[in-house]
Amino acid sequence: MDIIKIKCPTCGKILRLNNAPNINAASFTCPVCKEKHIVGQCQRYVPPTNSCEETQYGNTGSPQSNGEETRTCFGQAPSGGEGETQIGPAPGAVIGRLIDTMGRSYQLRQGTNTIGRKATTSTASIQVETADRTMSRSHAIIEVFSQSGRIVHLLKNGENKNPSYLNGSLIDKFDQLILKDGDRIKMGGTELTFRI
Repeated sequence: MDIIKIKCPTCGKILRLNNAPNINAASFTCPVCKEKHIVGQCQRYVPPTNSCEETQYGNTGSPQSNGEETRTCFGQAPSGGEGETQIGPAPGAVIGRLIDTMGRSYQLRQGTNTIGRKATTSTASIQVETADRTMSRSHAIIEVFSQSGRIVHLLKNGENKNPSYLNGSLIDKFDQLILKDGDRIKMGGTELTFRI
């Protein structure tokens, strides 16, 4: 059974759920903030390799402790392995792009895309044309790779001094969030829309 990870839109806690048919329509109550949400309306999450801050829901409805991680799941008990990750897009896959409020499009590429304000000293691979000084020259990173035959766009913070937001929610320092078509990324005062 595949595991999906989502971020609670209210408290930011990372939750692990067993993937099941129609999982996006399932609702759950966060054990931390006690708010009710629908899985499909929550942001998908990929944890950094050194993080154990996760919560997972399961069959009994009662948390089972495993060190720093709390686990529960829908349907069946969790199984090991999360699918193989391959570098590079699937054949014929659409990589995606970012669109600013002026309608300018910035094409994403396979691998690491560093997004930042356009400047002569910027090393960002995607340099956004903006006069917004609150957007750093290396504000955010989008990793593009293929996993289990589909393209994944993974958003995380770069070397930014000002906060980043995804759909109005603050992106924490170690967050790694899977982007969906139409997601709004705000870096400083500059907003970009992710499109596939």
